[in-house]
Amino acid sequence: MRTRIALLLLAALVCLDLVVSACGATTTTSILGDRSEGADPSALPADVQASYRVFVQRCSKCHALARVYESGITDDDYWVRYVARMRRQPGSGISKGDESVILHYLFYYSAQKRDAGSSTTASNP
Repeated sequence: MRTRIALLLLAALVCLDLVVSACGATTTTSILGDRSEGADPSALPADVQASYRVFVQRCSKCHALARVYESGITDDDYWVRYVARMRRQPGSGISKGDESVILHYLFYYSAQKRDAGSSTTASNP
């Protein structure tokens, strides 16, 4: 009986270790900006790369980055209000300083979306 309990405890610890390791890997890759749902940091302009890393680190803490990419938001004023609201969420980890850095990336992203939309419209009258 003791052997069985010891084996079950060992199995539970191994499972727990795997879960904790997986969570650590996800956090590490998201901080580096390597999440498959995000942008390729090396394809971003140098002045946007640091902002992107803060965006990934802070915003993926509470929700998938797809929430941003699938939102369809291209209005900078809307992003200002949105990020301010997210900063006020308990546990968001977004500081006042982070807010402007995150907005720097979101403004870049929005501009890219607007430019892509206007070039699609121009090529498909």
